[in-house]
Amino acid sequence: VSRLARWLVSLSLAMAMAASLVPASLTAVSAGEPIDDAPPFELSRPDRSRPTNSGKPIERPHYFEPTPEGWPGLTLDERDVAPYLAFHRSAGIVTTSSRSLDVLTVNLDRSYANGETITVQVTYFGTPAGGYFGFSTSGGQPMIWSLSEPFGARTWWPCKDYSDDKADSVDIRIRVPSNLVTASNGTRILNTNDGTFATTKWTERYPIATYLVFVASHPYTVASDWYVTALGDSVPLQFYMFPASVAQATPNNALVNDMMAAYAPLFGEYPFVDEKYGHAQFLFSGGMEHQTCTCLGVYVESITAHELAHQWWGDKVTCGTFHHIWLNEGFATYGEALWAESLGGAAARNAEMDLAKYFGAGTVHVPDVNDENRIFSSNLSYNKGSWVLHMLRGILGDVDFFDALQAYGTQFAYASAVSEDLRDVFEDVSGKDLHPFFQQWIYGEYYPQYQFTWSSVPAAGGYDVHLTINQTQSWQLFTLPIQMRVSTSGGDVDFTVGDSLATQAFVLHVDDPPTDVALDPDEWILKSVDVPIGVPSFDRSILVVNGVDWATYGAEITNAYAAEAFWGDYGIDFWDYFPAPGGGYPGTLPAPLGHGAVPASVMRHYRNVIWVGNNFNGDLSGWYDSPIESYLGVTWTANGTTITDCVSIFPGLTSIARIGTQNLVSVFSQTLTHPDADLLYRAEAGFTPDVGIGVLRRPSAGGTYRLNGGRFLFLSGRPYRWNPTDLKNNIMYMLTNFFFEPLDQSAVPEAPVVPAAAILHAIRPNPMSGVALLSFDLAEPGSVTLSIVDVGGRLVRRLIEAPLSGGAHEATWDGRDGAGSPVASGTYFAVLDAAGRRWSRTLVRVR
Repeated sequence: VSRLARWLVSLSLAMAMAASLVPASLTAVSAGEPIDDAPPFELSRPDRSRPTNSGKPIERPHYFEPTPEGWPGLTLDERDVAPYLAFHRSAGIVTTSSRSLDVLTVNLDRSYANGETITVQVTYFGTPAGGYFGFSTSGGQPMIWSLSEPFGARTWWPCKDYSDDKADSVDIRIRVPSNLVTASNGTRILNTNDGTFATTKWTERYPIATYLVFVASHPYTVASDWYVTALGDSVPLQFYMFPASVAQATPNNALVNDMMAAYAPLFGEYPFVDEKYGHAQFLFSGGMEHQTCTCLGVYVESITAHELAHQWWGDKVTCGTFHHIWLNEGFATYGEALWAESLGGAAARNAEMDLAKYFGAGTVHVPDVNDENRIFSSNLSYNKGSWVLHMLRGILGDVDFFDALQAYGTQFAYASAVSEDLRDVFEDVSGKDLHPFFQQWIYGEYYPQYQFTWSSVPAAGGYDVHLTINQTQSWQLFTLPIQMRVSTSGGDVDFTVGDSLATQAFVLHVDDPPTDVALDPDEWILKSVDVPIGVPSFDRSILVVNGVDWATYGAEITNAYAAEAFWGDYGIDFWDYFPAPGGGYPGTLPAPLGHGAVPASVMRHYRNVIWVGNNFNGDLSGWYDSPIESYLGVTWTANGTTITDCVSIFPGLTSIARIGTQNLVSVFSQTLTHPDADLLYRAEAGFTPDVGIGVLRRPSAGGTYRLNGGRFLFLSGRPYRWNPTDLKNNIMYMLTNFFFEPLDQSAVPEAPVVPAAAILHAIRPNPMSGVALLSFDLAEPGSVTLSIVDVGGRLVRRLIEAPLSGGAHEATWDGRDGAGSPVASGTYFAVLDAAGRRWSRTLVRVR
């Protein structure tokens, strides 16, 4: 049977807790006929133990795409809603039907040609299955609801349940007990109450996907407002709230007007301006973007912004298949960031995008739409999908990006699209080839890992900055334009370089002496950048970094800091990833050195860093799937579990009591993959076998800059919900016995173990007969000279004489002098001059 290309539906439902309902019917009629109201439904012997619904969807084929033999039938999707079915044409000609799994096939009396219209009526009733339609209670009052995404509409009304073929319009008539108020799609055109039953009819005259059709009935409190478009049209706003939630919902509802005004210049005007927008409260914890009326389970600003953005991206333009759900969810997630940007500029937008970073496996494209958890992956469909849009904005620039976004919305208005449709529109508007981008980011996995080095030389009255960018990841290479910012004595200069190779060199010219170079400083790329710390000075004791959102956990985290739970009696410096709390910092904390990401220039000073992290609104995505996992030697077994104990299994440590719920916690297998890693704590209650929650890695080979190497200790759990006294005592033991940090800082030598400014590493190979590699680290940017001299101190060749960035650098010597002639065999010296000091290494040349 060929595809039914366009259709309308009139859906009439009688819904209540009832033992029996008079059967209703579904009818398909010719395009020219009016849609008849469903006959009234009668309730008999009410019984809450058997929730049932019945209905009369009326399907109107507008035109067909017939087979060469004509169009012999139509198919509908339904599941467990039709123990009683009858089919007939409006002229009274009885048809036959068959059911196979979720597909109901209606065999017509003959084949129909293109342009003919028919009427098919389906009478059905039953109990919806699958959790997409429910009879529940809230506050002791009935709550009738639907939530059909992705394939649940078929469980409560026969329909063509695919997002690539929308109904041209929908009429919904619902009859419920008189104390209930009903919300649904579109415009309400009938609202009567006879004291026993309330009857409401809603008409949706914009095309709509089946999963966006909904009803919600409850003794709602209703509030109204108006949104006025740029052209002066007034759109009603209607908010259906649980009576107990009015105080919480009202300030949230007040944001909707401003949100619509913020989105309209970016997306185009609100797409259902002839009908309404609003909210209906329901029992689920998040939200669902039902067309013209979002259902909300909680009143949170970001969720409100997200669901409103769906009215454009998800409702007006719907993903053609759920393989491409990111076109709905990634867009709406980016809508959250755009709302934040409208209030607080680029910094607020980037803070939202930081929360959406995902560095793990999986493609944005959903490979298996039978797996609903995979469809609605928060990491891939939502977060990484939002980053795809953000990166496209970075590539195209604001003008072309928002022009392309509106062109996409116009071309596929009230229809559906897939990823390639979006790509083609963006290419048409921008003139750029985006095929590699979509292949890598929609169908490929992971993200680029960058390393870069730079040096500069005087050239053409200014300076040439020689830049080398490496992609160090083991997976696919990424083709991207990258913004590079060169800081000079005269100010910052921005460049864009096209990077696509594992190693790629560029030359950037500036007028003034360069002092630093930054890769993607404005955060347009989902990436990691390995910024070399250079030679650490280790001249300071402890840096405590707060990674817990004060706005979310204010009292709990403030109390933990007030109790000095994370450092005890040690002196500390403090860095805050978040803005300062509204009520100020507790008196136990010193003034923060800064906010946001901790720069390498700060980190290099500290012998110990204590990172107080968190999951919600925190930093989990920045380390959970990162090299930290492999460095510790742990294998995560769960992320998001609840633990009830923290049992010490290492001598000198003690168990730590809880003072609150330790939920949404990451735990790992007790089997560690590194022989020099030790299990410190485990959770026992509720786990078989026990799981690890605390681990210490002590590299047996030591380290380059400290004799004991880079030791790393991880303790899971919400840090502010461990007993602060227990935690303090354990951390002080760790600092003293694992990290050898003396409590009495007068015992720490003033001179660092290694030079603070630079280090010249051993030359390889040595002796040399061909080319020797000379590598060195700089603690800070500065002017550098690297030379080869003979045993008499005479200059043989100058290898480097230029300002360089902090971090790791390399140079080579091919055994020739400054004139290009090979030098004799013998002993030579590599001499590094930096920061007013000199380092040297002996080198033997063999011919």
